[in-house]
Amino acid sequence: MRLRFGLLAKPVVWVTVLACGGAPTDSHQAIAAACNESVVDPNCHTMQFGGVTRAYLLHVPSTFHAGTSGLVIALHGSQGSGLRLMETSGLNAESDAMGFAVAYPFSLVSPGAGFTEWNEFYNHSYGSNPPDDVGFIGQVIHDLQTQIAPDPKRIYVTGLSNGGMMAHRVGVALSSVVAAIGVVEGTLVSPGAVSSVPAAAAPVSVLILHGDQDPTVPCCSAPPVASQEETFNYWAGPSANSCTTFDTTQPICDAQGNPTAIEKRASGCSGGTEVRYYRLEGGVHLWYTVPMNVNGQAPYNPAFDATTGTTTDDILWKFFAAHPKQ
Repeated sequence: MRLRFGLLAKPVVWVTVLACGGAPTDSHQAIAAACNESVVDPNCHTMQFGGVTRAYLLHVPSTFHAGTSGLVIALHGSQGSGLRLMETSGLNAESDAMGFAVAYPFSLVSPGAGFTEWNEFYNHSYGSNPPDDVGFIGQVIHDLQTQIAPDPKRIYVTGLSNGGMMAHRVGVALSSVVAAIGVVEGTLVSPGAVSSVPAAAAPVSVLILHGDQDPTVPCCSAPPVASQEETFNYWAGPSANSCTTFDTTQPICDAQGNPTAIEKRASGCSGGTEVRYYRLEGGVHLWYTVPMNVNGQAPYNPAFDATTGTTTDDILWKFFAAHPKQ
């Protein structure tokens, strides 16, 4: 079984090879096409990785300061693109307000699926020669550390749906570099068993936002899709952060497979990390840009406030800002 998940004045910063300015040329148009654009864009960057051209869009606000500001890697869902996530998430506006840079990488088209998606745990649609998406994202981080110099303790990864699943994989594999991940409507594995996931390379803070009415990635799903309960327990457990303190004993899902806990936090974790889950009451498979603390309006969570943030973007950034790598 294979489920499909998805849909949903800047300074010029030159990164990697191939400049994007000047008169249009075939190579310039190829770069634009790599970012799903029809015109030359100085924020579109490409690299050769794994024998193919990979691309990402980069937003660096005027409030970004080398050495102290953070970097967020934002991963789109299946059938999506970095451009689409940039246009719909609102992360650029949050970036402008809070002074962090955002990179929006593009996944490849899976031959088995026929559309773009990330090679998350355990995506079999690429067949016997899957792309090294962990390596690609690691290379994007490396290049940006060289070019724009974000605070090395403030490297974060977020993603929607299949991109959220990829954020989980990056959190496992690149947690020696990444301080925290924030997952929106994703899960740790699909399809597959959580027991097959390797131990995380290092402690990493984890934020999970999930709608209890999500029909695409159910909150309390059964195999082959890991539930949010299984996902939370992996990150809080000995394979990852070895947390010792929980704010509630209530499970995320009850024995009948229904969502229960409105939020759950694990602290006392290795490396000063934290694992936090928020249930979005009435929430579906979306990245919400509206406040989610208005009683009677979906999605809703009474725990959201000025401290936690109320929109997806602000909740993510406030969590990230509070959890640099120690």
